[in-house]
Order: sequence, then C-alpha cells, then structure tokens
Amino acid sequence: MDFQIRVLSSIAVLVGLICLAVLLRKLKVLDESHGALFAKLVSQVTLPATIFVYLVEQPIPWCETQLAGIMFLAEVVCLVLAWLVGRCIGLDRPRLGAFILTAGFGSSALLGYALVSEAFPGQAQAIVDAVIISELGVGPALFTIGVMVAIYFGGQQVGTRERVSAALAFFRSPIFFALALGLICASFGLPIHNPVVASLLDGLKVVAGANTLAVALTVGLILRLNVLSAGVGLVAAVCAIKLILKPLLVWLPLSLLDLPDLGKHILILEAAMPSALLGVVLAKRYGCDGGLAAKLAFSTTIAGGATIVLVAWLMI
Repeated sequence: MDFQIRVLSSIAVLVGLICLAVLLRKLKVLDESHGALFAKLVSQVTLPATIFVYLVEQPIPWCETQLAGIMFLAEVVCLVLAWLVGRCIGLDRPRLGAFILTAGFGSSALLGYALVSEAFPGQAQAIVDAVIISELGVGPALFTIGVMVAIYFGGQQVGTRERVSAALAFFRSPIFFALALGLICASFGLPIHNPVVASLLDGLKVVAGANTLAVALTVGLILRLNVLSAGVGLVAAVCAIKLILKPLLVWLPLSLLDLPDLGKHILILEAAMPSALLGVVLAKRYGCDGGLAAKLAFSTTIAGGATIVLVAWLMI
C-alpha cells in the first residue's frame, strides 16, 4: 500500500504543477505559445540531461531489455486493436489515423520520467529502468511505425526520401544522442569522481532537476478541457485501450520473467502513461485529424490521474 500512496502523492504533485501552469495561463503570465517553447526545452535539454546523468552513474540493466520488448509488443497489439475498433465504428481515414496513434503510443518519456522520479525518490536505478523501457521500447517504434501509420492514414503524397527522413528522426534527436553517449560512457566507465567530470555531471543534474517542472508547464499550457467534443465513445475507447488494456498487456507476462520487481513496476507505470503528444504532432504533420488527436491525447492525460492509481493498486 505504501507504493500506491507514493504513486498517488506523485500524481498529486504533477497535477498540482499542471494546474499551476493553467493558472499562469489564465492570468496571462504565460500563454499557449510558450507551451511549444517548454516542449522544445524538455525534448532538447532537460530530458537528454536526465537520460545521460542517470545512465553514467548507475549500472545498465541489460537483462531488462526484455521489458522494452514487452512494451513494444503491447504497443503493436494496441495499434491493431485500435485499427479494428476504428474500422468497426466507421471512422474515416484521417480520424482513424489519429485514433490509432493516440491509442498505441504513450508518453513514457515526457510524463513517465517525471512520475517515476517522483514515485521513486532517491532511486536512480528507477530512472535507468525507465530510460531502457522508454527509449528502446517506445521511441524507435513511434518514429518508425507511428510515422508510417500517420502517412498511410493521412493520405499525403510523401516521397520515399521524406518517409525515410521522418522515420530516422529519432536517431538524430538529442534524446538519442544522450542515450547512445550515456550507454557508451557507462560501458567504458566514465571517471565520475574526476573533478572536471564531477562538475560537469553536477551541472547536468541541475538541468535534469528542471525536467519535472518543464514537463508540467508544457502540459498545462496546452491542455484543453473540452475533450468530450471529440465524442464520448471515442474518448472512452482510447482511454480503455491506452490506459487500461496496455498496462494489462505488459503485466500478464511479468510472472514468467525472473527480473527485479523494480523494473516490473516501472514497466507497468510506463505502460499506463497517457497518449504521447508526439503522436499528435505526427497526426498534424501528415494529414490525419490533428484536432481529434489532440483532444484524445488530452482526454487520456485527464483520465490518467485516476487510472494510473487504479493500475498501481491492482497490478503492482
């Protein structure tokens, strides 16, 4: 029960920070345009710093790459199920693409790292587990399968070169470079007690410490509460697939794996995260219904506060 209380407390902290961002927007201290700036700050600065710092200071749990594989398989199942549900209810291609993207991919990095750092205070290994699961199990799939889904259902005539470039975007991002450099430094042993290296890491830790606040400000500045205008049925369907079914899919095979409980707990929490905001970006970029994707993603963000606690209580 202590763990569930920590999860609830962590969600309360994140919700409070998001509400602060909403209040600042209402008071016109910040506006919605700043949301893009904070999102860029997270993806290019605070998140890469978080990934690098924790990877170089903790042992890499290579055996836990199985958890990343389970996450990937769960995403594939959710994508297929979303396609079947969308076809059954008669969604047109742009709306179907938006529905598939928001049901299949979760915000394992943007919100996942923030929640894990709050739920497991002082446990650096928890962040390392989250990095392995997210950056190997979610990131590559989102930028390959996700791009192909968005292009196919968006109906845009995109050349082969642009398709390949979009699919390889993840491997040119600061997040990937931080992941690769962190794994290399950890494998060869970075002299973290060297005064120069220690000072550099201390600086990066300060930057990484801003990640949770930057994430909350990003979500709060772009959050809109009129999600039910997307249709109650669609909102319920995407929440059921993304917030309930996906954690269940990763939980089922865990009893067969002889892995530390910490890694298993992180996997379940990462699977329970709301829809990835990058899915909304892909929907808009390639001609799917970006407005619908945004409303569905925000609906999972709002509902996730309750469902994450439920998942933690039932499955962890």
